[in-house]
Amino acid sequence: MRRGGVWLRRWSFRLLVAGAMALGAGYLPYRAYGPDGVARTLRLQRDLDGLEARNRVLQEENQRLRQRVHSLKEDPRAIERVARDELGLVRPEDIVFQFE
Repeated sequence: MRRGGVWLRRWSFRLLVAGAMALGAGYLPYRAYGPDGVARTLRLQRDLDGLEARNRVLQEENQRLRQRVHSLKEDPRAIERVARDELGLVRPEDIVFQFE
């Protein structure tokens, strides 16, 4: 009888380990390839790369705008250029030709 009890415990343990392994073998692929797995991670990484690239572009644009603000505050020629190009102002001694 003692021998049968050892045999039963040994097989119970083996079945428990086999069940845990089967559960793990089914659960791990689900976690890896399921909705929150590798595909989502790759998609989020792609989104992050795109946002970082857009952020770099915006930082460069901000730097250009800061330089323009500085030149408009400090450089009279820059102010005159804006007045002529964007506002259409002319000096009194300028000759204006209008074409239609």
